[in-house]
Amino acid sequence: MVTGAIKRAALCLSLAPICLLGQEDYYPPESFYGGGVGFSQMFLFQNLGELGSFEMLGSVGDTAGFGFDLTQFSNPFVLNGGEGFSNITERIRIGGFAGVGSSFLTKRPEIILFLDLDQDGEFDADTEQKSAYAPPPEVGNQSPDLEAKISMWVSGATIEYMFPLFKGLEVSVGSLFGYGRLSLNVSQTTGSPSWKDQFRSVFQIRPNGETPVTDANSDGQITEADITHVNNSQIPTIAFSGATTSLSGTFVNIQPYLAVKV
Repeated sequence: MVTGAIKRAALCLSLAPICLLGQEDYYPPESFYGGGVGFSQMFLFQNLGELGSFEMLGSVGDTAGFGFDLTQFSNPFVLNGGEGFSNITERIRIGGFAGVGSSFLTKRPEIILFLDLDQDGEFDADTEQKSAYAPPPEVGNQSPDLEAKISMWVSGATIEYMFPLFKGLEVSVGSLFGYGRLSLNVSQTTGSPSWKDQFRSVFQIRPNGETPVTDANSDGQITEADITHVNNSQIPTIAFSGATTSLSGTFVNIQPYLAVKV
């Protein structure tokens, strides 16, 4: 009995230093202070185009809107920016983040004309007919170019509390406090020049200023009828017009998060 007790005590004494030394492989007991800064990305797993009040963009088949397919906006929405942090105590860390991102949709719908006999604004296949719009060559392409762009920037300060698990492995709980801004831009352009027209003047004015005029009334003179014809069809050759609508708003951003540092 005594011999067995002595052996067990000797075994415990021999294992004790090994166990104590093995604890040094875990998180060191001394305080850690440091920090860093670098490129950072934020991924928002949400389709911003489907937020409330964005219905004016119009989903597929919505004749009251622009006809954009809102499901095609980027999801996740990516914010690219920078982040920095610094330990102020062994367990508390502060920092900051700032990032910006955007997503956009474009479309160029074909213009379809239909004869609205009953003036209800809807196409009735039984009684009405429709056809594609084909403008004369001197007028140019009048198909509209539509673009919807959503942009967001977010910035704020971060604070987190760390829980050291093992040496080189930390879990922290924190939150981002700051501001953000969400913007929606819708641009509408008609008669946008094609690639072959990018490097030509939209007017029929020659380099020396001379401009050929069509004799609209065949009287052999430049009259008011000829000037009207020039204004309506010759200048500019590529008829174009555009409009841009911008909506934006600022919001308070509070984002709790869970982080792992390896």
